[in-house]
Amino acid sequence: MDLAPTRRRRPKQQRSRLMVDFILEAASQVFDEEGYNGATTNMIAERAGISIGSLYQYFPNKGALILELRFAHRAHVLKTVETAMATSDHLPLPDAIRKIVDANFQVHLNAPRLNAAFEEQTPAQTLSEDPDGFHRKIDTAATSFLQVRKNEISAPDLKTAGFVIRNLIPAVLHAAIKDGQIVQDPDLVKTHLAGSIMGCLRPAAPAPNGFIPQET
Repeated sequence: MDLAPTRRRRPKQQRSRLMVDFILEAASQVFDEEGYNGATTNMIAERAGISIGSLYQYFPNKGALILELRFAHRAHVLKTVETAMATSDHLPLPDAIRKIVDANFQVHLNAPRLNAAFEEQTPAQTLSEDPDGFHRKIDTAATSFLQVRKNEISAPDLKTAGFVIRNLIPAVLHAAIKDGQIVQDPDLVKTHLAGSIMGCLRPAAPAPNGFIPQET
């Protein structure tokens, strides 16, 4: 995919900034309705009510649009997660974890085909380089959240537990909206995910003498 990491032109005037906002909103709608492969820049320009030439002044192709939307999405996810953490300080740890999981899912399930397109079309290298600092900011927020609740956590190695949790959540979220199709029972998936996170933070004590009970 010929994906440009930046726009061709950055808007300076209010009118131009509004046009870019219209383009991005139109793109998010078209990608969510048609999927990445089915969407075209002509569809997006028509939805935004502008000429295709005006769109190309700011975005060279639909790859640049999906990347721009991806960065906006990550900023929204970060704000949502931080808000869920900040407003769950009065809750027991299991309830707080479930609230954070619910918030994460809500962001992704609102536009499943658009979110699926983010994962399928954005080059892994672009995201692994973390140009918007998303992973660093998420790590900082999660570390602060866990530090405040350290007395409720019994994980012997919190760093490793955090590593597992950080990779577990996006893997489950993205699988839940694979190909733009929402998993059949999202509430049950959220329950299992929250339980898995709690398993990392409060691992079950090993049985005496390493005894493993057999199924009957």
